[in-house]
Amino acid sequence: MRRIALLTLAAAMGLYAWDANEDLLDASRKGDLAAVQALVAKGAALETKTGYGQTPLYLAAMNGREDVVRFLLEKGANPEIHDTFYEASMLDFVLIRKYYGVAKLLIRKLSANPDGVLSSVVRTGDAGLVATFLESGRPTQPALDKAYAAALDGKQPGVAAELKKAGASEPAPAATVDVATLQSYAGTYSSEQLPVAITASVKDGKLYLQATGQSEFAVKPRSATLFEFAPAHMEVEFDTPASFTLRQGGASFHFKKAVTQ
Repeated sequence: MRRIALLTLAAAMGLYAWDANEDLLDASRKGDLAAVQALVAKGAALETKTGYGQTPLYLAAMNGREDVVRFLLEKGANPEIHDTFYEASMLDFVLIRKYYGVAKLLIRKLSANPDGVLSSVVRTGDAGLVATFLESGRPTQPALDKAYAAALDGKQPGVAAELKKAGASEPAPAATVDVATLQSYAGTYSSEQLPVAITASVKDGKLYLQATGQSEFAVKPRSATLFEFAPAHMEVEFDTPASFTLRQGGASFHFKKAVTQ
């Protein structure tokens, strides 16, 4: 009988813990600071997760609940979590939704992948956000230089000034590529890795790229075969006049010419 009673008590305690954890996730999502504080004080798990791997901090951050985010970070919640559906970090969601106050709180606690974080915050064009990152982040020199070049190309003087102050080097001048070489790259390319076509064309001595459904943009030559579009941290390197490799965000995609212009 005593064994049955103990098992019943353990089951009840487990059910309470589950309910408390679910309540913490819900309160964090809603931004109910008082409920979050009470649940944490009662022992709800700080790193409990939804079915998609989202923690209370993740849910509070992606919904712009700044006071809850501050509290959970002070309690030691992990800001490095990625969800399992989009494989996106909480900072990714926060920046997309422009919750920059929350972003500043997270950035001060992030330690992994500083080069990637720098790239993300520079794309926002928010000089204050970039300054916050540079106060605590330690990007590599190449990442700092690329971010600076992207800010210059994207006409973001405030961001560029912060990066320059942090030690960014002036970008190398664009290489000169003859028009005949550029014309040899003209055409429409496809990839087995991505369901998108990219058209290359030449206008006024410059090479332009345009992905399906998007606006065209000029790429800057670094050599006769290597081109970049700094605002999107993208590189395009032609292996031959009929194929190129596109690199962005640490990923590489190979394209082959399907139609010649």
